[in-house]
Amino acid sequence: MDPSLPVGGFTRTYGLEELFRNGRLTCLQDLEHYMRNDLYPQFTTLDGMAIKSLYVAIQQEDGWRIALIDKMLHTQRSSLQHAKESRLSGQRLIKLAKALYPWLEFDQLEAILIQYSAIGTLATVHTWINFLLGNDVEQTIHGYLAAAVSFCVEDASKLLNTPYEEKNTLIERMTDVLLTTWKKFNVPGSATFQHELLHNIGPVPTLLNRLI
Repeated sequence: MDPSLPVGGFTRTYGLEELFRNGRLTCLQDLEHYMRNDLYPQFTTLDGMAIKSLYVAIQQEDGWRIALIDKMLHTQRSSLQHAKESRLSGQRLIKLAKALYPWLEFDQLEAILIQYSAIGTLATVHTWINFLLGNDVEQTIHGYLAAAVSFCVEDASKLLNTPYEEKNTLIERMTDVLLTTWKKFNVPGSATFQHELLHNIGPVPTLLNRLI
């Protein structure tokens, strides 16, 4: 699970390699700017809100809605590479979780993904595991966001050859920033993930026909 290792199963590029090749990622300040302005809005409005809605869907045993949210997560990613990485990460996380927690039930999730042709994104699998482990929704979201920051900084550090001390300091600071951003965004009465996307993307029938 360690993102610093070549076999780290959940390391995602977040477009960092392309930024590095184009000369837009040359230092940690560039990374911090990119994370704050490009990644954090996705982490909060997309992943964070999706996890909240997934908790409700799992509690209600609503397989169709679980698959719908998963498909929305998949189709909303602007990068095909990012979507592919999310699929692979979700599959690796299921495999690892089965080894770590053999008593947890994954047959239902896998059946839902097959039935509705969903892929099992990292956020979906992460939520399923945490729900079965009895973690509350905010714990699950905080864990997901903290991991995303860690993986992002680790990947960038490999490209920039960042000293260990600077890397860890940045991870701590940027994690605090993201969690604070999420707290401000996650206010009572905020729209659910599905409601927000269905009204921002287009007509509901068109969207559902495309997804299902």
